[in-house]
Amino acid sequence: MPSHLATLVAAASSLVALAGADASFAQQPIRPLDHSQGYQFDPLLHLPGISPYFDAVGFGLSHAAPEGCTVSAASYLIRHAAIYANDAEYEDYIQPFLAKLDKHRGGFSGPLEILNDWTSPIEEDHLEDVTPSGKVDATRVGHHLAKRYPHLAGSVERVVADTKARTYDTARAFLKAFPHDGDIDVTRLDKKELNDGTRAVLPHKACSNFTKAPGTEEQLEFLNVYGTQTSRRLRPFTPDGFDLAPKDVFALQSICGYESAIQGARSSICDFFSDAEWLSYEYAWDMKYAHMVGPLNPLSSYLGFPWLHSQSQLFEAIDEGVALGNGTTIEWPTEQRLFFYFTHREVPPFVATALGIFNSSSYQGRDEFPTSHVNHVRAWKMSDLIPFLGHVGMEKMTCDRADMNGGKGGQEDFVRFIANTAPRPLPLCQSGPGASCPFETFQGIVRAGMDKYGDFDGVCQNGG
Repeated sequence: MPSHLATLVAAASSLVALAGADASFAQQPIRPLDHSQGYQFDPLLHLPGISPYFDAVGFGLSHAAPEGCTVSAASYLIRHAAIYANDAEYEDYIQPFLAKLDKHRGGFSGPLEILNDWTSPIEEDHLEDVTPSGKVDATRVGHHLAKRYPHLAGSVERVVADTKARTYDTARAFLKAFPHDGDIDVTRLDKKELNDGTRAVLPHKACSNFTKAPGTEEQLEFLNVYGTQTSRRLRPFTPDGFDLAPKDVFALQSICGYESAIQGARSSICDFFSDAEWLSYEYAWDMKYAHMVGPLNPLSSYLGFPWLHSQSQLFEAIDEGVALGNGTTIEWPTEQRLFFYFTHREVPPFVATALGIFNSSSYQGRDEFPTSHVNHVRAWKMSDLIPFLGHVGMEKMTCDRADMNGGKGGQEDFVRFIANTAPRPLPLCQSGPGASCPFETFQGIVRAGMDKYGDFDGVCQNGG
């Protein structure tokens, strides 16, 4: 045997002997690692549109400004806070289930036993009103953003909401976290007045051709797939004569979200369902939103670009020191640098679709949402965008630019998008600090988008 091989064999024999003598001898990292970080499944993180607010993880990028960068302006579209229930979902699913439940009290057993004494917290007279816990959450989100931008928070003199009580009440609760909140004006947009402001902040209400119908058929088809299986699993725990239909499963899962949002604590009804059943519920809503306000609706980019265009103009006006009206009929105070628009669940997905930040590059068209099973690798996951108080933000950052010798070589402006505190890189441009986009490049993206999707009134078939 060659001498170097003999040396290796001897060394290996010594290691084996050591391992036998000490059972703790093994290949180990410096310290044990837990890649799951103690992860436990939480259904409240998988309820698109109806969960209490939570921060998204996104791609793991920090919400703090990258080193060498300062946020000079920021603008946010914010969905209203928690309500008792959406009226259409209540009428289609929850109310019929509650009526059926009232006729069969006393016969539930096993995991469904609590339904014998459970009463709904949803107040029919206040379906779309903001709940007390929703107002508390709105103030908490306000505190987060005021703390995130301490150098800009004091500049806030005006915010925008529509005429709905739920957006106005959210704005007022949110502003409690800001200096001089009682003096901050809430400008209210009327959906009946078609102008650049309503096109940007309430595009679905300013578009005559928009309807909430797309995706309903596909959602019901998939509900019958997983809901039938879930009904079969739970039926042994229901009273005689109680037909637990797939729509009842959907109602109970929706109640989990609304009751949790109303009470500010996780509903016990959430425990009725398995992790897989919750992922199916999430998928059913992602499918609906993809067709209604996402990449499967040809209108979506047309309805998303007006806000992006108006904010691009606004950020440019700040640089030039000109009036901040920017043609949207919203006149901003000259010194304001932090902007908030309070709106509804449909609007952040329009903007996300226009930017492509939740779109998949692995699927084309409808293939991303088969109705026979869950597509777990889809990119379109609205739990991370539209919980109650879900928001998409646009930051303008001024960053130090390194010269060829590694020193400072002047400054450059960049744009970054934030979804529920998680930075979301733009597929078309992420070359800047923290995966941001050079502001001039972003302006080019917006111009190209407006060239392609700028005929808002034409595609919406707005009269006049």
